[in-house]
Amino acid sequence: MQFTLNRRSTVPMYRQLAAELREQIVSGAMAEGYRLPPERELASRLEVNRTTVLQAYQQLKDEGLIASKVGKGTFVLPLQHIETARIPVVRHEPIDEEPKPSVVRPPWSVLFSDYSNRFTYHDIASAERAQRGDTIIDFATGSPNPADIPDDLLRSVSIEAFESREFDGQPESPIEGFDELRALLAEHMSTRGVQCGVRNVMVLSGSEQGIDLIVRAFINPGDCVLVEQSTFFPALQTFRSADARIIGVPVDEHGMRTDLLDGYCARFRPKLIYTVPTFQNPTGTTLPPERRSELIDVARRYQCLIVEDDAYGDLWYGGESSDAHRPIPLKGMENAGYVMYLSTFSKTVTSGLRTGWVVADPHVINRLAALRRMVDQHTSTSSQRICLELLKEGRVAEHLRGLIKAYRIRRDAAIAALERYAPDEVYWTVPAGGYYIWVSLPDGVRSLDVLESCRSQGVTFMPGSVFDVDEMDDSHIRLNFVRPDAADIDTGIRIIGETIAQM
Repeated sequence: MQFTLNRRSTVPMYRQLAAELREQIVSGAMAEGYRLPPERELASRLEVNRTTVLQAYQQLKDEGLIASKVGKGTFVLPLQHIETARIPVVRHEPIDEEPKPSVVRPPWSVLFSDYSNRFTYHDIASAERAQRGDTIIDFATGSPNPADIPDDLLRSVSIEAFESREFDGQPESPIEGFDELRALLAEHMSTRGVQCGVRNVMVLSGSEQGIDLIVRAFINPGDCVLVEQSTFFPALQTFRSADARIIGVPVDEHGMRTDLLDGYCARFRPKLIYTVPTFQNPTGTTLPPERRSELIDVARRYQCLIVEDDAYGDLWYGGESSDAHRPIPLKGMENAGYVMYLSTFSKTVTSGLRTGWVVADPHVINRLAALRRMVDQHTSTSSQRICLELLKEGRVAEHLRGLIKAYRIRRDAAIAALERYAPDEVYWTVPAGGYYIWVSLPDGVRSLDVLESCRSQGVTFMPGSVFDVDEMDDSHIRLNFVRPDAADIDTGIRIIGETIAQM
């Protein structure tokens, strides 16, 4: 039994192996009843991960070509079974007997598109189920605590938005969003040090839509995208779906190692650099000004575009007295068009308000608008009206001041709890803003083991492997300190610290 696997191909290894096995079964080289090698044995022979063999076998099982029997192994099924697995057979039962319908399960792994098969499916659903309930202390969910959103704020803003007559005669939004909202967003960006006009802004249905549209506009299969080694995992999924080559750049306590970028760009010639430079997700780090300048200089030199994801940039905990040290977005440091900036209201107003925006060169805005016609035409008119009212008269700024005060207290409480309960071998970031503390575990302690034990005690968080480009980081955990109630932070981190110490 010989196999030829191309390790340089963009086709996943398990699909190559499944295709080889399928050909040998259909051609008769593997006859009915042929016993396939055990997964570990075949994985060792091919020098691949056992998961690769398991996925290939599962695909062939879904197609009805093979089956496994406990204690006996995996065998090639009879031809008749193979045929009926592909085409449901209608059996004519005797009239005096109750008909017995034949149900054949669809071969899902074959029917799903190559596009969807490129996604990496993390067990987010089970994590979400584990996070439900009043007894759960939730450090995992990447969204604010609903109790931090004043009911009267959204209620009054919504009433005013829908009583407005400003949209009479224009019931539907342009693809780029209402001009008034785009102008207010441009004004909002000026407070962060970004100078732009209406033509540079497009309203989005959340900033993740911006990532998707940018990938559609710029990435061809095989194009390289540089990212931080640990980064926002929906972005990784979007790059994978486009069949991009994703390369992780090492990070330290100050974010991306920009001193390495020149070498990475020279070797891989990336089309895009995706970065979360301010209060990064998941590490909480912030790129210093000199690294920001270095990143922009490298991008210009290699004519590589930068996607700046700034979902948390408004949540700066330094205080008004230290505004001089507040991070300036990359977009505020260059005006040639190399930086495409993304942000959202879902992290600062409410997670249910799926409204974001992109700031970019007008050429980019026009192309993204053209591509968007195939997606959703425009952001919800209702959401845009609410955002308009929020941006008027400084309501967002006032709301942010209250959030920042509350979140700074929670961050300090979380850091104090880590200092109190974490073993000496545990290290963590102290974020200057945003949501996240990135915790480094002692050698030999696996994040998934800690998570399993903590869940049983009513505490949950996100393991580092979810965010890792190579999905191999088992030595970090991400804590969202703004999600739990302030009174629960000490208890939750005590449980995490004690669990790590026991391991």
